[in-house]
Amino acid sequence: MKRIVEIEIIIISKLTSNTNKLIKLLNQSNMKVLTMEKEAHQLNSFIYRYNPDLILLDVSYIKKNHNTVQETIIKYNIPVIVLSSRSVHDTAKTVFAITNGASDFILIDQLDERNNQHEAIKKINYVVSSRPLKKQPKQVDEVNTSYKSQYSPKKTKELTNENNLPISFAHIVAIGTSTGGPKALQSILRKFPKNFPAPIVIVQHMPAGFTKSLAKRLDDICQISVKEATNNEKLQQGTAYIAPGDYHMIINESYETIIFTDDARDGHRPSVNLLFESLAKLRHINKIAVILTGMGKDGATGVMKMKKEDYQTVVIIESEETAIVHGMPSATLKTGYVTEVARLDEIGETIIKYTRK
Repeated sequence: MKRIVEIEIIIISKLTSNTNKLIKLLNQSNMKVLTMEKEAHQLNSFIYRYNPDLILLDVSYIKKNHNTVQETIIKYNIPVIVLSSRSVHDTAKTVFAITNGASDFILIDQLDERNNQHEAIKKINYVVSSRPLKKQPKQVDEVNTSYKSQYSPKKTKELTNENNLPISFAHIVAIGTSTGGPKALQSILRKFPKNFPAPIVIVQHMPAGFTKSLAKRLDDICQISVKEATNNEKLQQGTAYIAPGDYHMIINESYETIIFTDDARDGHRPSVNLLFESLAKLRHINKIAVILTGMGKDGATGVMKMKKEDYQTVVIIESEETAIVHGMPSATLKTGYVTEVARLDEIGETIIKYTRK
């Protein structure tokens, strides 16, 4: 995505060789580093002084239970991208940040690779280009428990899968997302009660390692179970399965997860399209497809396949009002197969509504 106006950025990081590489890359890409500071606690004064388009925040400054990222975004409506690495310690802190408002992360120790350089600049352009159109979405911090008492899923012992084996659920929910997805997933999955009557299968564009931290973070704060999917797991209601980073995930006719490495699909592994196309082949289940915030158009082709195979498939997309990046929802909307457009804070209840039918 091209942007005519120069992007102005504040970097909060210790000066390292990786930081120097990043600054050089930004300067080559019509982006101006207003200042590079080492003191994260002075972030407020830096924002007042420079009024940047974006903040790049080193993961080392993120502390669990400290809401620096969340408070910055709510107070100033300035997007934050985390500068991280693949270390286990950094992935956990990165996931904490992006489930609390950070738009995305950049692997600052991987910038020697040209593909990663291109991906970093693309992320910045998408996040900043989306900012002028945004209104601050409602904050959803508390678990919505209003469904606990009124939610009574029907017993479905009589249901069978494609191989005529009994299954315990009548619906399957599939979610695809990218930039901004972890916070969106947190908002949605926290709405589901423990006895939610369907499995949820999720593709979140993330590198290997980060999806495991994301699943653990979500499992800790949600009533349903959330896990990184493994190969040949039988789907269970009330459980969300996140495709592991750098692996594709599909669902077979026995309602099992199949995890595999293959070529990236349209630049993505895992691929939303591959997951959705596998669900399109399932004949004896009600399907709900959800496309959340993310750059690009992954998921649109899969939605078309699902609707052509089963026109009763429900397709929900996140509205432009709340999506950090509306690329994936917009591409899906253009297919003409969208059932509902909903704000992020309404999507959880919308999914529940359809599982009751």
